[in-house]
Order: sequence, then structure tokens, then C-alpha cells
Amino acid sequence: MIRILSMNTDSKIALITVTKKAKELAKVIKLKLGAGDIYTTSKLCEKGTIEISPSLSEMTGELFKQYDTLIFIMATGIVVRMIAPYLQDKFKDPAILVIDEEAKNVISLLSGHIGGANQMTHKLSSLLDANPVITTSTDVNSKAALDNIAKSIDGYIEHFRETVKDINYRLVHEGKIGLYQEEDYRLDTRGFTLLDSLENLEALEKVIYITHKKRIDSPSDKIIKLIPRNLVIGIGCRKDTNKQLLEDSVNHFLEHYNIDTHAIKCLASIDVKAHEKAIIKLAEKLELPFEIVSRAEIEKIEHLFEKSEFVKKNIGVYSVAEPVAYLLSGGNLWIKKHKYQGITFAIGRIKL
Repeated sequence: MIRILSMNTDSKIALITVTKKAKELAKVIKLKLGAGDIYTTSKLCEKGTIEISPSLSEMTGELFKQYDTLIFIMATGIVVRMIAPYLQDKFKDPAILVIDEEAKNVISLLSGHIGGANQMTHKLSSLLDANPVITTSTDVNSKAALDNIAKSIDGYIEHFRETVKDINYRLVHEGKIGLYQEEDYRLDTRGFTLLDSLENLEALEKVIYITHKKRIDSPSDKIIKLIPRNLVIGIGCRKDTNKQLLEDSVNHFLEHYNIDTHAIKCLASIDVKAHEKAIIKLAEKLELPFEIVSRAEIEKIEHLFEKSEFVKKNIGVYSVAEPVAYLLSGGNLWIKKHKYQGITFAIGRIKL
């Protein structure tokens, strides 16, 4: 399978050390995680490690730009001083963890929810048989956090910062927050009131509604939409399709099925369309990856879908939109082929 502009889902991890013992622990962590770049001083640098240069402070600034997770194996005080000049906010900062060189404690220092520091802290603590140190309010009060839920389904919430802050505050202070989901997502819902419908909401302060829908039926102003980003749009089209026609067609398609554009994970097509300007332009406008599936991959499963001799003659396979959506969603075709003027769409839904 060929992919163009594919989404990077691999977490980039840096392990920062300044003592020999810490460096050896970093090697153990890298082995257990199966990932990570080890940074250490010039005196301790060896094959498989990267030299800290020109200084720990300046290197920290560079690591903030390059990595999703920074694991410092040293004293917390040093780490606080090093990261202070580079902090922005929890929506941009990488996850910061601190581990003592005896591996007794793993501390989630920064970006516990959005950055994933809390999750990594639990994982490392388990791997090292260490004590996890987590201080975020929702966690210490054994409550789920809205930002964690959103992250687990790559979800979109309008006014994200303000909404997350408000909902998490209410949860910590025993507020009644409802949660209604149209699918069975595997979520941490501690502290939420789970709902079977969007009726009888009087006793609730707010309701989180997990949905792909652009429009919802309920008139209640308590409802906050959380849109999971897990839909793949498979596209088939004629060569040199008009850009505006493709854009208008996909808008009509999404409107017809009442799908919010924030629910789209990527656009996708066959390798023959890798340079189709209309699809590339649409992906750029929607700020989405454009992924490509090879004809060889499609040939393996095209018998599952409606065949077109015209498509076979011109492209080499019997169909495009459905098999592409099927393959990139892990075999879960959600909406079958929908035809426009020389354009076809289908949607696959990635299971979360």
C-alpha cells in the first residue's frame, strides 16, 4: 500500500540524561518501550546516544520542537529550570516526565492529559515497577477528563480550551455531566452520567454528545458536541476533474449524510490519482491528509464491491471509492458508493 501525506501517529520520545547511571536506565527504558532517542553529555556519549550540545538548556529548547515526549532522568529542580523558558501552554507543550536514576518514581510533570504524560507515566511505572506520581485534579479525584476522552478518539470540540476547563472543573466539584455516544467507544467515563438518549436532561449541568453529525435534533443548550475524527472518504473521479465541481460534490455528499467535516480523518484514492489536482486542492482546503492506495491492494478485495467495466478499462481495477475507504478504515465500509458527475464517494469508519 502506497501512502502520500500520511498521518504520523508515532510518538517521538527523547530520553535526557547527565549521569552514567541515568544513561544506563535510559537504555533500559528504550529497550522496554521499543522507541526513544538517548541524549547525554559529551563525556558519556557513545554509540547509540546523541550528545547534548551546546548546553542542556539550549538543547531542551530544540527538543521541545522535535519531540512529543521528553523524559528527563535527573532531579526535578533541574528539569523545571531547563523547561521554564520554553513553556507555552498545555495544548502545545510536549509531555514532560521526570524519573530519578534509581527508577523509584516516575513523575508526570507537564501536559498530563493532552500531551499524554499521565498515560506514559502509568506505562513506564508498570514497566519499571516504579511509583507513578500524577497530580492532575481529575486523576487524583478518580474522574475522567474531557481532554483525555477527546484525545482518545482524536476528537474535535468547538472552543476546546474553555470547554475542557469548564467540564473538568465541574467533574472535580461533583457536577452532573452527561455523556451520550452513538457508538460504543472504549472510553474512561469515570464521573460522567452515561445516557441512553438525549431526553430528560433537566438534572444535568452539561451533556457531552459524541457524534459525527453536523446537525443535531435536540434543542438543549446543555449539549456539547464531541466529534470523533475517524472517517475516511474514498474518492474516485475522472482525470482532470474540475476543482470546484469536486468541492461542491463532497459538500453535497456530507450535507446529505449530515456529517461534520471535523469527523474526516483523511481523503483517499488510488495510486493513479496521486497527482490529481482537484483532490490535492480539496485536501489542502480541508487541511486533511491525502492518502493513496495501490492498485495491487485494491485488486485483492475488489470482488467485494460493485464492478464498473468503464473504471476497469481506464484505471485497471473495477472500483475505487469503496475499496479505498474499506482498506484505510480497517475493513469497515460505513457509507457505500455515492455517484456524482464523474465522481464517486464512499466512507469508511475507523474503529476506535
